[in-house]
Amino acid sequence: MRAAVLLLVLLVACAVAVPMTLRSRAVDGGVTDAPGSARLRATARTTMRWRLAGLVVGVGVGIGSAQVDALGRGLLLAVPLCALCVLAGVVAGELRVPPARGAVRTAGLEVRHVRDYLPRGLTRAVVGTTALLAAVLALTTAAGSPDDLGRAGRTLARQCSAVLSQAVGPWPGSFYAVPLALVVLSGLVLAGLALRRVVHRPRSGDDPRVDDALRRSAAEAVVAGCGLLVAVPLAGVSFFAVHAVLGLDCAPAVWTAAAAALGLLVPALAVLATRCALVLAAPAGGRAAFAPRDRAAS
Repeated sequence: MRAAVLLLVLLVACAVAVPMTLRSRAVDGGVTDAPGSARLRATARTTMRWRLAGLVVGVGVGIGSAQVDALGRGLLLAVPLCALCVLAGVVAGELRVPPARGAVRTAGLEVRHVRDYLPRGLTRAVVGTTALLAAVLALTTAAGSPDDLGRAGRTLARQCSAVLSQAVGPWPGSFYAVPLALVVLSGLVLAGLALRRVVHRPRSGDDPRVDDALRRSAAEAVVAGCGLLVAVPLAGVSFFAVHAVLGLDCAPAVWTAAAAALGLLVPALAVLATRCALVLAAPAGGRAAFAPRDRAAS
């Protein structure tokens, strides 16, 4: 299991890092005839490089986390911590966007809103997954019991009869849910700060079309990072919850039905996590930002 999680982190890293590196080189040397100004190209390079830096740091943090805790908390937090670092890279990149320079500056009266830059379908999926993760963690925390060493929430206990009881584990109770909730909450706060910065930073060039495309690319990366932040741990929590419930000899029918529903979620969550990794690897806004005008119009 530990090797599988490490492999997942490395695969996500490779899926994101290679295309980002190639695009960074293309922006450096292959867009001299693009309609965007030099300042906009500098914005694209800066945000892309900081995003890649966040990913590199995140992979290191995730691998280190997976190897620290033998009881599985580090494994559970490996991918969320990696996603947290990617979000931090998005924020840092937006903060490092070079400001407009020159003796004469212009200012528009436009009002930009976060919703104008969010990918609607992916945003709905991530919001729904986040709400589901909160509900599942609340239920598993409420149902958890201490293990034989007194660690809260590591087992699922059931009194089968007056003389027979059973406890199975590991169970994703408070021992796992509390640190996971803290990481996810930190990531969501960071995502909110990133989106605010993406939307409200001043225009960085003379082509609003390209500037808006770069903002959409950044917002898409933030949403995708949140998707990895919540989808992968929800899949892990669901897997271990199903395993524990099915290990009970006297589990109520409603528990079994809930476990079956969680089990069906795991493939869907894998699809969502893959989609988020692909979005980070090739955001639509980033591809369109420096496309020629006639090609973009067609």
